[in-house]
Amino acid sequence: MKRFVTILLISFSILQAGLLNAKPAKRAVAIVVDKATYDNCKNSIDGFAGSVMTDGLVPIIMVDKWGVPDSLRAELYKLYVEKNLEGAVFIGNIPVPMIRNGQHLSTAFKMDQRRAWEDSSIPSDRFYDDFDLKFEYIKRDSVHTLFHYYNLSDDSPHRINCDIYSARIKPPVVPGKNSYELINEYLDKAVREKGIKRGITDVSYFAGHGYNSNCMVSRADERVTLIEQFNIFREGKGKLNYIDFTFDDYVKQRLMAELSREDLDLAILHHHGSEDAQLLNGSPITNSANIWLDLTKKFFRGKIRNAEDTAASKKYYVENYSVPESWVENAFNPEVMKKDSLDDASMDINIPDMYGYKSNVPVILIDACFNGSFHLDDYISGHYIFNEGKTVVVKANSVNTLQDTWTNQLIGLMDLGVSVGNWAKGQMTLESHLIGDPTFRYTSSRTDLNWLDEALVLKKSDEKLWRKAMKDSNPELKSLAMKMLFFAGKITTDELLTIQRGESRPTVRLQAFYLINKKDNPNLVASIRAGLYDNYELIRRFAAKEASTNLSPELIDDVFKIRYAPGTSKRVEFQLNGGCETYSKVEALKAFERVVESKSEQWYNNKSADKKRLLYTLDRAEKEFAALLDPEVVLS
Repeated sequence: MKRFVTILLISFSILQAGLLNAKPAKRAVAIVVDKATYDNCKNSIDGFAGSVMTDGLVPIIMVDKWGVPDSLRAELYKLYVEKNLEGAVFIGNIPVPMIRNGQHLSTAFKMDQRRAWEDSSIPSDRFYDDFDLKFEYIKRDSVHTLFHYYNLSDDSPHRINCDIYSARIKPPVVPGKNSYELINEYLDKAVREKGIKRGITDVSYFAGHGYNSNCMVSRADERVTLIEQFNIFREGKGKLNYIDFTFDDYVKQRLMAELSREDLDLAILHHHGSEDAQLLNGSPITNSANIWLDLTKKFFRGKIRNAEDTAASKKYYVENYSVPESWVENAFNPEVMKKDSLDDASMDINIPDMYGYKSNVPVILIDACFNGSFHLDDYISGHYIFNEGKTVVVKANSVNTLQDTWTNQLIGLMDLGVSVGNWAKGQMTLESHLIGDPTFRYTSSRTDLNWLDEALVLKKSDEKLWRKAMKDSNPELKSLAMKMLFFAGKITTDELLTIQRGESRPTVRLQAFYLINKKDNPNLVASIRAGLYDNYELIRRFAAKEASTNLSPELIDDVFKIRYAPGTSKRVEFQLNGGCETYSKVEALKAFERVVESKSEQWYNNKSADKKRLLYTLDRAEKEFAALLDPEVVLS
């Protein structure tokens, strides 16, 4: 394989100057760069490697001359075995594995693979950082030559468990600058920011329009758990900000100003997205009839403009919705079109908004769809690190992602000095990626836990260490210890269920629930039932999701009871609705009768009207399943 990849070791005699008294490095980081980028950015890459060494890691520069993903993967695996490789950074034009037949490993991406391959495949660096996964090479894209298509093999493990972390440093399109200038500037910034050694005292989180059904219960509970996850907030110090899309008709300016604050340490952004935009607002919320009329006129103008036959579209809305023709007669007036376009653009952060913008929060977590599409020439998350501000790393998704995910799982580890890469590698899905420097880390709020970052790499199976960590007062450390013991096979689901039922801190309960529900075991139903009645919304939501796929007869009354309870939050109701519609028709209707029709309150009387819709859905599902199991039926 070495004929494909040239490995250049940094000149340690130079980079170790001033570090002669430091402990020998036990872990390595691969800095993978294409030859053209290395030739144009050598000094900055060498400087970045020096900063990696300063952090106690061995930097290994790999110059990729051939661009073959299999070769890079083989070299990374060799370093993992021989050099305790903990992560890899891909700088410049490094081949992009495009994964097919693996949509079940993504959270939300489901597309007919008969469509264009560049659209129906998932760009994923799990190819490089999860060595257990098995792939079958298909071909290289003839147009997008960095794209290499792979099938996930049938005999591959069908779960993700990253052995190392990985990150991309790939410039987007920035007017007036070429990719080499951008990479040089970014690497110099990464070195500079890493040298500041800042802690976490100031955190902001944001929720955009339509995210998690606009459920304010989920946002309120998120605040409670963020306070739990960071030491400074538990002490009643620091600053935790929340911004909601409802704060402004056009919240973009507020959010961009917040992310530009030099004293903001971490930002968590919940919203929808695309490759080139962060989708923040919906239509303005107003009590003014005039504004509603203006919004309605704008809506119909947009529908007509986007129609294939604009005249027929106009006629349809005039006749079927009684829209006065005067409302839409100016749909193609240039000034009106310009104003409508500007109003639409004002709702979101678009790539042009990033030109000249300085984001200063070091780490941004974005759980939106497509914002991390690093395989494209231009993608919005890249603009956050390739600007003159202080942002050094973003976590984002290359394709669409599920809303109901645990974005903040173990996020407090970063407060304990764990690098962004070592934190993220335990939370990766097929589509999630780090953009920027994964070796960046904050100073620990607990100096007695400075061993933690190294232990995640070198002591993964040390039962004595993690058993002791479980007794620590920090909830994130206890949660991490449970996770490490679980994957080492050294904690039972019986013990985890006891923790889930008895632990006072919600993130620890959620960690126990999360682990119990990782695989089949006798405690699944008990864990789900306990989760459905937990006081933490995210546990209830995840339990609702699991109950709706588990479909145990023991849970049917719980599913219907909570689905139709007046105090059930929006997203829990959303998840349980699917469960109600997936049980057998006979049992579902009996449960509906027991839970809804047996009640006398007006709320339940109103809900009785749902029976007609439920019956329709159950009948249709029954027919579809019968057709699916009938060998005589031809499925399209």
